Amino acid sequence: MSIKTYEQIEFLSEGAVLRGRLYRPVGVAGDAPAIVMAHGFSVLAAWLDDFATDFAQAGFAVLVFDHRNFGDSDGEPRYGFDTLLQIRGYRDAITFLETQTGIDKNKITAWGESASSLVVQFIGVFDDRVRAVIAYTPVCGNSNTILDSSNEKFDWLRENWSDLDLSTVPARELAVRMCRLHEGEGPVIVEGNAAVSYTTWMRKKYASNWSNQVFILQRKLEAQFNEQRLPAKFLKVPTLFVIATDDEVPLCELTTNRRCFDLIDAPKQLTEITGGHFGLAYRETEPYDQAMGAAIKFLRGVFGS
Repeated sequence: MSIKTYEQIEFLSEGAVLRGRLYRPVGVAGDAPAIVMAHGFSVLAAWLDDFATDFAQAGFAVLVFDHRNFGDSDGEPRYGFDTLLQIRGYRDAITFLETQTGIDKNKITAWGESASSLVVQFIGVFDDRVRAVIAYTPVCGNSNTILDSSNEKFDWLRENWSDLDLSTVPARELAVRMCRLHEGEGPVIVEGNAAVSYTTWMRKKYASNWSNQVFILQRKLEAQFNEQRLPAKFLKVPTLFVIATDDEVPLCELTTNRRCFDLIDAPKQLTEITGGHFGLAYRETEPYDQAMGAAIKFLRGVFGS
């Protein structure tokens, strides 16, 4: 039986208070390796409880938080999705984690799923405090994604990701819906019954202020932080990709995810699991167990714990 061993936490990021949980590891004497986790496109931190609990049971400290504008975190507009601010959120989560006792600051992993898998690839390149990256159902693009022959775009992102004054580049809001529920307005991001079943199940399992309505925040920049093709080839830390072979999310195409993985110039591991994008999220199923088993084995191989 799993034992809940977390505390509510909060920290400041770009003028907003972000909130989440810090799960303490089970059976660990001394400082423990740590994992920083945040949710995907329109999910919530509470929906990652099973993952966080199982990582803690395996001996890892886990910080899980809601992205700015989502869930228990502050920020406007509500349900405003901004990849750049999410990258900075991971940065500030790591800074907060470093202030906590019982954390091995030299063994910090950035974990992401779906949309946040792209965020952790970026922070894994930008922030040298990140010593490993885990990307579940990674967002790497589709058959129309063209890989860059020049590093010019990424060099600009690397230079500006942390310090760019966003008040000088206001965001335009694009209204979209996560899935085909009769809630919200705008185009649907993920078609099909799997997305509807997943969100319906999680809403029943966890009492939370989830919204099918999301606003993608678009800024006019020299390069965009939501360009899926950019970060993979710049990763220099051990990286695990956990790919769903039948992923139904448009920007998680199997062939392109494999191409992104091939670009990683670092110790790396690819785990392919039969099934769709959301299958990995259901505890006590084979896809969930395969993904969790691969992640724990990977981390123990990296950190020797």
